Amino acid sequence: MGRVTEQLLELAVMVSAGQTSASRAHLARLAARLGYLAIHVPHTLGAAMHADERAHLITSAEPTLVVFEDDIDPVGVVRVNDPELVSLARRELDAMGERRPLVVAVPVSIGRTLSEAAARADLAEDFVGASHPKVSGIFGTFEQAQVQVLALAHAGAEVLLVSVPDVPDVADLLAQIRALVVGATPALFRSS
Repeated sequence: MGRVTEQLLELAVMVSAGQTSASRAHLARLAARLGYLAIHVPHTLGAAMHADERAHLITSAEPTLVVFEDDIDPVGVVRVNDPELVSLARRELDAMGERRPLVVAVPVSIGRTLSEAAARADLAEDFVGASHPKVSGIFGTFEQAQVQVLALAHAGAEVLLVSVPDVPDVADLLAQIRALVVGATPALFRSS
């Protein structure tokens, strides 16, 4: 898929240890086809991966970048859907003269209805307590998620790094997330 010229935020997706190697490769292929900027691998998972599994993930993600994270949380990453914290992080990056993008790394579950979003979230082992999208991430219908993404962009976010449930319709979910940052959303951002 070619790059969309007008995009509100760049997108990246996090793979999880709860996924099989095949599921991670499938997620990487889908994200690459949808124009996601990167596939992120958490430090604990990346350290445990064999070289052939790493190579398979990288090949599956081409031409998308695969980022193997280290165990240090980098500057400029906010791990909660909170526009005030994003705005604060933006001011801190600007004050430091940092040119790196501001990343919001959150769990996401959206659906045609709130019930569908809740059902998707309930299927993810990682989405419990403070890690549930309803608590710390992007959650709800497409329209509700769009409002949340617009608020993050207004606060200064530049990259949305999403964790998604490993569900049979993950392709649909990734496409819905992609639709949050292209199409009508940038026009809404300009008009607000």
